[in-house]
Amino acid sequence: MTDLRSFVLRSLDEMPDHERSWEALRRQCDGTVHSSYYLNRAWLQAFEGSARPRIVVVEEKGSIVGLAPLCSYRYSVKGVPIKVLSLAGDLRGRLRLSTNSILVSPGRPDVLEAMLREIKKLNWSILWTINMGWSPQTEAYVERVRETWLPIERTGQAMVTVPLPAEGDVADGFDRGARKNLRRIMNKLEREGVRVELAEIRREQIDRAVDEYARQHIERWESRGGSYFRNPENVRFLKLATREAYDRGQGYAAELLINGDVAAQYFIYIEGGQAYGERIGMSQRHADRSPGWLIMYHVMGELRSRRVHHLHVGPGTEQYKYAMGGQETILVGIGAIRGAVALLARLPMLSVDRLTGLKEDTGV
Repeated sequence: MTDLRSFVLRSLDEMPDHERSWEALRRQCDGTVHSSYYLNRAWLQAFEGSARPRIVVVEEKGSIVGLAPLCSYRYSVKGVPIKVLSLAGDLRGRLRLSTNSILVSPGRPDVLEAMLREIKKLNWSILWTINMGWSPQTEAYVERVRETWLPIERTGQAMVTVPLPAEGDVADGFDRGARKNLRRIMNKLEREGVRVELAEIRREQIDRAVDEYARQHIERWESRGGSYFRNPENVRFLKLATREAYDRGQGYAAELLINGDVAAQYFIYIEGGQAYGERIGMSQRHADRSPGWLIMYHVMGELRSRRVHHLHVGPGTEQYKYAMGGQETILVGIGAIRGAVALLARLPMLSVDRLTGLKEDTGV
C-alpha cells in the first residue's frame, strides 16, 4: 500500500517550503494560474484579517500528490454561527481566484480519499468549493463530496475565453457589429485629433496604477450598488498579486491614455499561451469614447506579440465578451453542509440558501 502523508497548512509561514512541489502538481493537473502557489499566497496574505489558511496537502515520498487550497472563515445567520471551509479566493465581497481548484494527481483515487479524510477532520459546518475547472479529478471530488455529506448543488458559472487570431487584425475574431463599432470609435477619435496610446505599467508604477484603478472603480460603481474597492483588502490584493506576477515574469498591466490622461487600465496574468484578464477599469470622464473597447483591442494585439493565443476574460455573461468571439466553459463545483447546519436546513422555514447566505459573487 502506498505510504501517503496528509496534513494541513494553517499559516502563511508554512507555505514557502511547498512552493516547488505545489507548482509541479499544478502543471501535472493543468491547473490555471488561479490555482498557483503565488496567487493563493497573495490572496491569503491580503485577506488574512478575513480568512485563515487551511491548505490540505497529501504527500508521497516528499512530493505533493494532492492539494486543496482552502481557507476558513465565520459569520452568522439569524444568530446561528456558521463556520465555512472554502477554496481560497472565494469569499463574498472580495476579489476572486475564479478557477482555483483542488488538485489531485491523475489516476490516484487513494489521494482523493486521503484528502477527504483530512477535510472531514477540519472544523466546518459548510464546505464551499465551486467554480473549479473541469477535470476527471474535480468530477470525482464533486461526486465523493455528494456521497459523503448533505450536498449543496450549484451550477457552475460560465468562464469566457477569447481566442486570438494567429495573424491579421485581432478584431477579425469580433462579430460584425463589434468590428463596425470599433472602426467607428477609432475613426471618430482620429478625426477629432484625439491622441490614443497604450502604455505598459512598469513594476515600480504598480501601486500608483492600482490606486488609480480603485479610484476610478469607486467612481464608476458608487451609484450602482457600491464598489468592492471601498475595501482596502481588495486594493492590497491587486497590488500584491500584480507585483508577484511581475516578479515571476507572468504579469502584464497597461493603461490606455487619451490625450495623456488615464482612460482605462487592464491587469493580466500570463502563463504560456494563456492570459487571464479579469480586472479591467475605465474612467467615467472618457466613457463617451469607449475606453473599454479600445484597451481590449490594443491589449489583445500586445498579448499576441507575446505569443498568447487565448485571453480568459473571466466568469460572467456580459455581451461584449461574446461580441469579441468569446467561448464558454462551464465551471464545476459543489457545496456541502453537516452538523447543526444540516439539521436546521431540514426545517421548512429555513432553506439552505437562506441559512447559509451563500450566493454566486462575481467580484465586480
